[in-house]
Amino acid sequence: MSPPGSRWRTRTSVALATVVAALAGCGAAKPATTPARTTSATTTSATTTSATTTSATTTTRTAVASDNALALALLGRLSENPDNVVFSPYSIESALAMVDTGAAGSTKTEIDHVLHTSSPTTVAAGLQAIDSRLVGGAKGPSLELANSLWVQRGLGLKQPFTHTLATLFGAAPQPVDFAGAPDSARQAINSWVAARTGHKITDLFPAGTITPRTSAVLANAIYLVARWTYPFTHALTAPGPFYPGSGAAVQVPFMTQRTPVAFAYARRPGYRAVDLPYTHSTLSMLLVMPTPGTLARFERTLTPSSLARVVRSLASRRLDLHVPKFHLTFDTELSSVLSALGMPVAFTDGADFSGITAHTALKISAVEHAADLQVDEAGTVAAAATGIGLEPTAVGPLPTTSLTLDHPFLAVLRDDASGAILFVAQVTNPA
Repeated sequence: MSPPGSRWRTRTSVALATVVAALAGCGAAKPATTPARTTSATTTSATTTSATTTSATTTTRTAVASDNALALALLGRLSENPDNVVFSPYSIESALAMVDTGAAGSTKTEIDHVLHTSSPTTVAAGLQAIDSRLVGGAKGPSLELANSLWVQRGLGLKQPFTHTLATLFGAAPQPVDFAGAPDSARQAINSWVAARTGHKITDLFPAGTITPRTSAVLANAIYLVARWTYPFTHALTAPGPFYPGSGAAVQVPFMTQRTPVAFAYARRPGYRAVDLPYTHSTLSMLLVMPTPGTLARFERTLTPSSLARVVRSLASRRLDLHVPKFHLTFDTELSSVLSALGMPVAFTDGADFSGITAHTALKISAVEHAADLQVDEAGTVAAAATGIGLEPTAVGPLPTTSLTLDHPFLAVLRDDASGAILFVAQVTNPA
């Protein structure tokens, strides 16, 4: 049985154009960021401390490698859509890691392949370590991450599954009546997501996606508010021409600073890039503008290692920088995308999620994802959510509707310290 088809549901409100980075001489290096928040603990020996630190570093590296590989694999698929795209691999990674803890056999092998790791608990611990370092500090970014598990009343869950979700993901089971009141359950899940994404994501599960056959839903939400280290001046924002991949130029508002600022910048054959830091944080937004007409080819060849080369090519330059304001919203159903990336069995009657429950055989019925990214003079507000619905096997997949509602650059919101990618955006037509 084939998996459900993907559904594009694109809602875009954009005022966006390219980065114009005119070289104005050399500047100072990127300012040092605020140290990560730490907590004190008593250890019995320096050896124990060293071993713990090494283990934590390895765990974080595993999670970052998994997150970034998934980010660029998804970009390769989602960017086939000719419109603007924004998504959070960080959110999708978390949701997939949750469902992976209950998978077995070939189903688990395939999800592991998509996650680029055989240990979802290691991914969870690594993401948790990154989360704890990014959260905190009154002057730094505001970051909220949350997970939840919604279960049909009476469905018995296996203790190892519930223990892992509670301890590593902070998701205790919440009983709902999918069978008797599916739309009420859907609204409760959507309300939970909305409350944890600053009400940016209000309809993660559209009408009809939760049915009386739904047995469980796993959900992740992420909400970030971050201010630029060097804010743009509102009074200087002015319209300018943007040249899309096809058609005539359009006018969009560009932001600029009152005086040139030193940014991490690179100009190499095939692209120009600039990294915009957020205040009191290791987070930044990397903007990469390929040569006009080559965005699709650039994306196809983008890998974690080639993205790392872009980052390594950056050097401090004083820039007269003009960045577009933009606001992107995007939502999609990811079943066919994830199937194409290597986990088709999870969506069929051959799925094995026996680690979740012994009461009934389950398969994934839907993977809903929504993201919202707003960039203005002050900084960035970003939100995303991912929901995975599970239903009993031996039934055909629910019908889905496909709906698609051009040269600039990619926007990669990442953590400089770990390299973890939180959000990715492709903008192709600001009009």
